[in-house]
Amino acid sequence: MIVIWAVAFVLVIFYILWIGRFYLGWMRTISLSGPNDFSFPGISVVLPVRNEELNIQRLIDDLLNQDYPNHLYEVIIVDDHSGDQTAELSSLLAHENDNIKYIRLTEKAKGKKAALLKGIKCSRFDRILTTDADCHVPGRWIKNMAGCFEKLNPDLIAGPVIMKNGNSFFSIFQQLEHISLQGSTAGAIKTGDPVMCSSANMGFKKTAYFGSIDENYEKIPSGDDLFLLHSLQKQGDKKIVFIKSIDAGVFIEPCGKLSEFISQRIRWASNSRHYFSKASLATSLLVFGINFYILFSFTAGFFIPELFIVSATVIFCKSIVDFPFLYSVTRFFGIGKLMGWFPVIQVIYTFYISFTSIASFIISPRWKGRS
Repeated sequence: MIVIWAVAFVLVIFYILWIGRFYLGWMRTISLSGPNDFSFPGISVVLPVRNEELNIQRLIDDLLNQDYPNHLYEVIIVDDHSGDQTAELSSLLAHENDNIKYIRLTEKAKGKKAALLKGIKCSRFDRILTTDADCHVPGRWIKNMAGCFEKLNPDLIAGPVIMKNGNSFFSIFQQLEHISLQGSTAGAIKTGDPVMCSSANMGFKKTAYFGSIDENYEKIPSGDDLFLLHSLQKQGDKKIVFIKSIDAGVFIEPCGKLSEFISQRIRWASNSRHYFSKASLATSLLVFGINFYILFSFTAGFFIPELFIVSATVIFCKSIVDFPFLYSVTRFFGIGKLMGWFPVIQVIYTFYISFTSIASFIISPRWKGRS
């Protein structure tokens, strides 16, 4: 039992110190107010899409109704061999609007990374924004991201991805889990050890992108955002920021099906085996390690009852840093009332993280019909 308690103690100390750094980083990240007067930079919005016939029209409507000079931004839709009506709809939208371009990948090129690369090569401007077709983009999104470029002159901007409210417990679980990722993204960036970002809301300089392409990671089907972040961080002289502003956020819907949610998280977790960022790898191992240890000691408690105490102690100590961190992030994004669900979700999270992490090494993730 001494060894079991010793391992628990070490995991808890490392977790509190590591995640505590993210918490302090989040608190130190200054909330960026909406842009005032600045010289409007040219912006290219690149949209890699595949089988998005149900979403593309709505997203383009959002992008055409931006509070930004029309001649200073363009939207580039790059179709990654869609099997539905995405190509036809995108081509029509480009024909009807001067600042929309439509590109279809050649047969030799496929995948999101290839689509992103093609779109950037065809872009007019040096500042690139990306989002996903299933996102809702508010009318001041481009203006706020452009304002961040002008005020802070970063090489990469990580923007908030905010999940819309839902009424079911399943959607609440997703909201809290997703908003915790936003806090961790911001906090880690502020510490100088960024661990994640999302291409659903990201901006970067074209010059920084072309200076960071790594052919080894172009072969990995997902993770375009993470590997760009890691490549820029590795260079050491690139400025990476998180824009702490609801006005600069994009909005997504929670997954409607449990199978869809689990499949997405397994796909995300599968990228961890390719990490070359020590901070990202350490975070992944630590989060998995402490959650799996809670699950292991709880399960073993049915045979050695004292291990129930170990499990309860670890999850309590873990919550010492998790609760105030998540409370601060949820309050900032206006969903603090959801913290009433924290105790229940904290327990479920242990099982969920353990399962998806292990499954990512067993199950080959699929995305839109591809492995």
